[in-house]
Amino acid sequence: MSSLPEPLQKVTQEFQSDIGDLFGSHVISLIVYGSAATEEYAPKKSDVNILVVLDEAGIQDLKPAQSKISVWRKQSLQPLFLTESYIERSLDSFPIEFLNMKSAYHLLKGKDVLHALEFDRRDLRLQCERELKGDLLHLRQGFIMTRGRKKELTALINESVVAFTAIFRALLYLKGRSGVTNKEDVILETCREFGMDAGLFSRLISVRKSSEKPQPHELQSLVDGYIRQIRSLSQLVDAMQL
Repeated sequence: MSSLPEPLQKVTQEFQSDIGDLFGSHVISLIVYGSAATEEYAPKKSDVNILVVLDEAGIQDLKPAQSKISVWRKQSLQPLFLTESYIERSLDSFPIEFLNMKSAYHLLKGKDVLHALEFDRRDLRLQCERELKGDLLHLRQGFIMTRGRKKELTALINESVVAFTAIFRALLYLKGRSGVTNKEDVILETCREFGMDAGLFSRLISVRKSSEKPQPHELQSLVDGYIRQIRSLSQLVDAMQL
């Protein structure tokens, strides 16, 4: 987006000042990424993810940041300290993470280290497969651990839908659909591209937004279908030809 909301501008300006005082000339860039850089940002609810890129000397001593971490947490600030070389050398290991950063961000200061990032489609497909299969295991295990209780089933949906959205965004990129940023749109477009049940995922979204509050037996059925859909998707991605 072109500019940050006014409440967020104040918080990020204070953060910039803190980082300048703590790390001085070692700061390469500061970038807000994720929901805080989109229309989905909700003051006092959304975390504010900030990429802090330091030079090699600056990253060697992060102790100064300890003095401010309590203040930052109260403001929902989640700083991630990296170097430019780490980003460049990690695109094959963490393409999903950096693709999601690049999909929605706002440069606060310094060099735009995300703009020119390019991703190997084979690396991205492999991580999508690995993450899908790993999260499917967690989803199944989490389903068992809920013991069918409404509160736990709802929490499982809330937590897992966020995790899968990051993977879905990467899958859309593999399909040539890199312009989708809104979380709900990402989920529903992935359903269309991969033949998943959009109605089921719409209900999962509604549960997460608390606009639908199914009874425990309905949640059981919903999560059971959810698991089946993710299993089918993981098999499709496993067999995907690029």
